[in-house]
Amino acid sequence: MLFPGETVRLLREVPEHSLPQYSEGRVAAVRRDPEGPVSAVEIEFYLDSRVVKAELPLDSVEMVISNSGLDHTAVMWAVQEPPEKVVECAMHSMLNHGFLMRDGLNVARLYYDREERWWKWGDKHVDPTGAYVVTSAPAWDGCVVAFSGPQRYHLEFRLQGRGELTVLLHENDAAFREQSRTTGPAMSLTRVLMNLWAEIGARYCAFPVATPWLWDEDWQSLLRPPLYPDLFLIPRAELPKSGAENYRLVQLAQDRAMLTVLPVKSAPHEVGFERSDRDLNLDSLRRCKALGEKYYDQMYETRLGATGLYSDAKDAFYDAIAAAKKLGLTEEVEQLSARLDHIKAVFRSQFS
Repeated sequence: MLFPGETVRLLREVPEHSLPQYSEGRVAAVRRDPEGPVSAVEIEFYLDSRVVKAELPLDSVEMVISNSGLDHTAVMWAVQEPPEKVVECAMHSMLNHGFLMRDGLNVARLYYDREERWWKWGDKHVDPTGAYVVTSAPAWDGCVVAFSGPQRYHLEFRLQGRGELTVLLHENDAAFREQSRTTGPAMSLTRVLMNLWAEIGARYCAFPVATPWLWDEDWQSLLRPPLYPDLFLIPRAELPKSGAENYRLVQLAQDRAMLTVLPVKSAPHEVGFERSDRDLNLDSLRRCKALGEKYYDQMYETRLGATGLYSDAKDAFYDAIAAAKKLGLTEEVEQLSARLDHIKAVFRSQFS
């Protein structure tokens, strides 16, 4: 199964479109037979500064690892083990729990640009077993590894970059929507995160984490309200002091805890459940508020460009206000509007 936006490459040439073997393109649409199975995919290729569209059989292409479609990210930080052990333990955690290496180009090396402070994708490799990653990746700045399965899990290692060693796990939007609503998918995700978190020896895990945090890597700010993530794995003594009113607290062994809004079960005898649209809208409101505040904080990082971050902050607060109106939270709308007015005034006085 392929999703629109994913990157694929041709397994054989397509002469009628002048496309050589291994040409890479983006999935634009998926065609299905009346019975349901996928019969063909429409792919957009960029050839000589023009777009070439081709509808091809599913077996004529294979996926290529890329950063498109990685919509939701878990971050694990404060890892005490050395890179070689972290890479080995993380890879074993995924492989031992049923996630095979994806076919085709499934590993991308990462380079950290220390002058510009950003992670650059480099060479892509085929690693059928994960052995190449385990033996080679500890000497790299980092890498991304693609696994099988509809979640499109991608394990990312940031080993030698801007800050501390960090492990990230990406997945697609379709998986996240199911996990946010119903217990079964939520429990599957939680098991993956808890296993990975424990086996690499991380102190903290947060999921999901949005782009501004992935850029500045200030992971500790994720613990300050308003809280963006839907799930935390954290030492019990370091639980957020405020902003977690709608979260469930699950006590774990060794003085650790889970704080989450996902529909997880805290004990085997509990009955699974499905969250309401109102619950999901409250999640959206909370995340929009957190995004707005994060972009506002980053406005003072002058190298980022205050004008663009100001625009992002405004958009986040407009989305939060719209969500609050939809929920009928009149007082919340007033507070958000006042906060937005304050941010506008600060920008006009300090950055214009």
